[in-house]
Amino acid sequence: MDVFAALEKRIDRLVQAYQQGQQRIAELEVDNARLSGGGDEVEGLTGRVAELEAERAELRTRLEKVLATLNKLEL
Repeated sequence: MDVFAALEKRIDRLVQAYQQGQQRIAELEVDNARLSGGGDEVEGLTGRVAELEAERAELRTRLEKVLATLNKLEL
């Protein structure tokens, strides 16, 4: 039973982190659209978006691994 509770907590944390990443990306896209005139700010935001997309990919991979583990534990 503790295994399932621990997995559930991990999944909840991964989902929350994924949602926060999505929210940050959306905010940065709005900023990027506002600053589309060019300059260093746009380059900084573009880099930040790339970082967040990499973070999202990592979270997706981790979530897939957790779900695979849950499938293995399927009763």
